[in-house]
Amino acid sequence: MTTPVGASYAMNLSRIIGLCFLMGSLPLYDKAQAQTHCAPTDAVMDISARQISAGVGYLWGHGALFAGEHVYAFTVRGGGMPSIGSISLSGRGCVHNLGRVQDFNGTYWTLGGTLTVHHGTIGIVMENARGVDIDLHARTRGAQLSGQISRLSFRLVNRPSQPAIPTVDKIHLN
Repeated sequence: MTTPVGASYAMNLSRIIGLCFLMGSLPLYDKAQAQTHCAPTDAVMDISARQISAGVGYLWGHGALFAGEHVYAFTVRGGGMPSIGSISLSGRGCVHNLGRVQDFNGTYWTLGGTLTVHHGTIGIVMENARGVDIDLHARTRGAQLSGQISRLSFRLVNRPSQPAIPTVDKIHLN
């Protein structure tokens, strides 16, 4: 069965309008998210990761979780779809509702979109099954367009090292 020319044109036009809306709203979302500060009771995380995608994306990276007077190394792996391109990211996040450090381990879900051409910023909010929330702000490099549902797995990889928690004053990302 063939689609009438008018219906095909309308479908393509609606896709273009939807994509323009997504791309136009992303800078506003990132700007609002970049203004968030961590509370004194929140743990803080630094992360560095890469993502490659061709329809389905895959992300891998590592970081440090600053909780109390200790620093814990962690890895992150996961992916999402739909997405196309490749980026590297590095940033800092606030970790809310972390009752025990072990609760950081787990699968986190997030829904969102990014557009990076050379340099950009992202704001990601995600939560695991134990109620731990991560509010991440990062700078990106590369080229990527995504509007994706992502599933990321965070795992602590060692025992804590000694004191080195950043002060709340240094957490603001512009």
